[in-house]
Amino acid sequence: MTVAARRRENGPGVDDFMSSTFLNLALIWRQVLAYLAAAALVALVAPLLGQRLSGLLLFLYFAGQYWLFKALLKARGLLETPRNHRLAFGALALLLILPILFGLALLVLPGLFLVSRWIAAPSFIVACGLGPFAAARESWDAVRGHTLRIAVAVAALFVIASLAGAALNAAGAALGVAGPPSRNGPVGTVGLQFLPLLLLGLSVATYQLIGPRDRTIEDIFG
Repeated sequence: MTVAARRRENGPGVDDFMSSTFLNLALIWRQVLAYLAAAALVALVAPLLGQRLSGLLLFLYFAGQYWLFKALLKARGLLETPRNHRLAFGALALLLILPILFGLALLVLPGLFLVSRWIAAPSFIVACGLGPFAAARESWDAVRGHTLRIAVAVAALFVIASLAGAALNAAGAALGVAGPPSRNGPVGTVGLQFLPLLLLGLSVATYQLIGPRDRTIEDIFG
């Protein structure tokens, strides 16, 4: 059996998820640079405006993530609805953050499993307009049978983001622009965005490669 035939039978491999992740981010590189520049600017200005900006910063983070998801899904031709679903997008984060953090606290592996099973949920919301519970369920079902491969991809992306962030911080320190160690300045803030950006690329890659399901038969006979 050829490699191509084996992939058709077994589904995409780790290398497919990884390569699609980076291709996705390359596809919207202008938006990614704008997002990182905005993150650096917010980090630069935030200390001047006081300590009561956590809610605003969180809103800006989710707004930026939603904007990137929509831009990438549109570029990939996967955007099925022109409407905005920011509330569902934010609600999904609130819904999943506690079980994922709890899982990460349990020797990491349960959290890695949950991240893998729910990785495509944001894409289901932005692309299809699903609610947070429906999106989480669709992602869970779509990833079934591919969990280990996606978990390996998530772990690899975490290592890549950590190394890239450390290199950026070292470069910032060498240039004297990293800021104090006790607080993330613009350079540290940009470094912290590497993992969310990589997971964004993987989310859309997962949605593109293994979801959504074809519901034609369900629509006819359901």
